Amino acid sequence: MKILKHKKRKKQKRQQKQPISSSKIALITGANSGIGFAIAQRLLYHSSQNPLDKYRILLGCRNEVKASKARTDLLKEYPNSLIDIVIVDVSSVNSIFKFCRKLKKKYDHIDLLFCNAGILSCVYVDWWIFPHQLLSNPKELFTDTKSIIQPVGNLTEEGLGETFACNIFGHYVMIHQLEDMLAAAGHARIIWTSSCTARRDDYNPIDYQCIEGSSPYESSKYITDIISVALNSRLNQRNIFSFTTHPGVVATNIVSDHLGFVMGKLMKIGFYTARILGLKEETITAWNGSYSNYIVATQPIENLNKYHKYGSYVKPWGSVYYLDELIDRYNENEALSLLKKLDDLILEFKKKH
Repeated sequence: MKILKHKKRKKQKRQQKQPISSSKIALITGANSGIGFAIAQRLLYHSSQNPLDKYRILLGCRNEVKASKARTDLLKEYPNSLIDIVIVDVSSVNSIFKFCRKLKKKYDHIDLLFCNAGILSCVYVDWWIFPHQLLSNPKELFTDTKSIIQPVGNLTEEGLGETFACNIFGHYVMIHQLEDMLAAAGHARIIWTSSCTARRDDYNPIDYQCIEGSSPYESSKYITDIISVALNSRLNQRNIFSFTTHPGVVATNIVSDHLGFVMGKLMKIGFYTARILGLKEETITAWNGSYSNYIVATQPIENLNKYHKYGSYVKPWGSVYYLDELIDRYNENEALSLLKKLDDLILEFKKKH
């Protein structure tokens, strides 16, 4: 009899779940710097101004040291805030499976999932393109420079296209694994960080893993746009809504990493000059760039259009605002076909792991 009672108590303990938090829970990938860090800042500022609408922030990062520093910096700015660190590598499906299992044990719902982490790889900088673009299309030079030559054919250890894994598939797997937690929140939102340079012309449906094309970054960002829209056909019935945003042109560490410190500073000066001359895409700072993410996270659902991409823009002297526009040449059948390919890919990985 005692043994049976002991077993019963153990079973009840295993089944015990964390009680639902009074705060909304926002999971942000790539949160230790750039747009992800600024999204966290905006939500914490929102919490400080709206005591009845507070957020618990989950900093989704690959590097624990950088994540800890980000958390410390946020707590200095917003003391007593609810900030947790969750470690995940979005380029690794195995890492995401493990991450999601841990997350389900600790939290009972997720209100906001920011699919923000990503990479823009560079082989070298073609300096000859600068003067050519300056003369032929100066606006394009400061919004969609072609001087950063991207690698073609890079694969992860799991055999996926590197840019595809980091920018698209890792988040898609995460959504798939966390769907019940999103549904538990009621009116949860998935918010993808795309790019103002994402266009249909950069996308090849056959090369959906972005392995062969010359612009894997732009291609991957267009795919996030169409995936974001298509997911609604499956998730809206569970009160989960998917949207896509872009931060404009932000001088994050992507620029300095590829061009070097000095050229990064010079590029920044160029961005500010372009803004003063009227290029509204030159948001420059991550705080400005994150504005569209914040708008989509906090506006009433009925005010948002799933077929539109929400972008951050600035006036010449820095005032930030947002605009929304239709996803470039969205094709529903093509998008749903892509979702089927990604679902099949998930099944392959589930068999392995």
